[in-house]
Amino acid sequence: MSIEYAKTGTGQETLKLQAIGKPTGFFAVVWATTVKELQIAVRYLPNFFGNFLQLGLRVLFFLLMSTFVVYEGENVLQGDNLFIFYLGAILVWLFYGVALNAPLGAVTNDLHNGTLEYLYCNPISRYAYYVGTVVASALMNVIVFIPMYILLVLYAGLNFAESMMILVTCLVVIVALMALGVMIALLGILYRQVSSIVGILFIMFEFVAGAYFPVDQFPAVVRWIAYLLPYTWGYDMVRYYSFKTDWVPLAPIWMEWCILIFFAISYTIISIVMLRKVEKMAKKKGLNLI
Repeated sequence: MSIEYAKTGTGQETLKLQAIGKPTGFFAVVWATTVKELQIAVRYLPNFFGNFLQLGLRVLFFLLMSTFVVYEGENVLQGDNLFIFYLGAILVWLFYGVALNAPLGAVTNDLHNGTLEYLYCNPISRYAYYVGTVVASALMNVIVFIPMYILLVLYAGLNFAESMMILVTCLVVIVALMALGVMIALLGILYRQVSSIVGILFIMFEFVAGAYFPVDQFPAVVRWIAYLLPYTWGYDMVRYYSFKTDWVPLAPIWMEWCILIFFAISYTIISIVMLRKVEKMAKKKGLNLI
């Protein structure tokens, strides 16, 4: 990048300034942020192994539950079927904390370290920065996701097509929740403390959305709240393919795909608009806002 201007005085002289730096693209920021977050995560491997053990205990608990709990309704669940029901929930559940926690965690750390102002003073994509934090966290969770995914495929006896559809469903859910996570991170910039909001969302995604109980057995009011949550459709779609399409979905499966994709697109658009508004407020009121 170069800038030319005329210098007044004796005669007219044109000076040319050559910038050393180059504009940083969206994907370059995502890559740099992902590498940085992975390097930090490697320093805290005991925490990762602790999470892995917690997941193992959760699986054992669900295996025990499946031996004496019976759910009745359109989909009767007991024994092996109930354990498959729980395994499908775990696959989706693995990533909801990633999408919601990673952007807010990045903001919290930057506020604590005093680096958030530096981030917002540089001409880079802040959205790419948040995406990078989610990608890094997702990659760390893939290490745990793979054995759970293989266990589900083998235990349920799924074919290649059904296995791939489960992966695609999880990917779309991550996109939807990543955008929601960016929105929560922006609230963290404006209001500093939003952990209570995240806690409410965790409860809703884990219980109201049907991680542990079939949504069709909920009271009507709770069911309608569940329909507004993207995770409800993610859980239901994973179970549809986990049961080899024998699962009775909440809506026709093509409609559930449309709903989940709609959530992913609309949340992404809203999060981008919110990010621009936060940046305008920061420019107008000064960096003391953040």
